[in-house]
Amino acid sequence: MDTEIRRIKYTGKNLNDIFSLPCVSTITKYEGDPYLCLYPSMLVGIRSIAKPGCTLVEYENGLWEIKE
Repeated sequence: MDTEIRRIKYTGKNLNDIFSLPCVSTITKYEGDPYLCLYPSMLVGIRSIAKPGCTLVEYENGLWEIKE
């Protein structure tokens, strides 16, 4: 795996900062919480939805990963 560049804790309150990330395609609400929909082509693995409390990890190769 490539070198980690940064980690971003998604709290559900930092929507303006999060939406500007290149990996985020849309933000949608589910049961009152804002969920992130990420571009699958920019991800490590198959998981492409991030709920509040998840961490987004950016790698040197330009790919992202969602961690619980």
